[in-house]
Amino acid sequence: MKGGKPEAGGIKRIHLMFTIVDRGMGDEVERVLRESGVTYNMTAPGYGASGLALADILGLTDFERDIVISVVREDRAHDILDRLRFRFDLGRPDSGIAFTIPISGVSGPLALKYISGH
Repeated sequence: MKGGKPEAGGIKRIHLMFTIVDRGMGDEVERVLRESGVTYNMTAPGYGASGLALADILGLTDFERDIVISVVREDRAHDILDRLRFRFDLGRPDSGIAFTIPISGVSGPLALKYISGH
């Protein structure tokens, strides 16, 4: 039950997780995610297009990155983010960033089960 509202069929809510790291580190991020039980991961090359000030704030001054997009259960997102932060030293400037956003538009329990690896 979340916010007084039961989750349909016991299916957990899910989040889209983005992990942005140095080019070439995407495979290692995916390995850590798989070890954490995350079964849906996709890595794509990323190139910085923001102004230098924003890149400095986000710690993204090297503009060639790997962007790993994953689907994680809401109840596991915090632990997985902590594991990524520790393993890839994401608290250090210019090391990357990881964050999640909730997915609310998944239609039907079968689609939700599929993309969450059940």
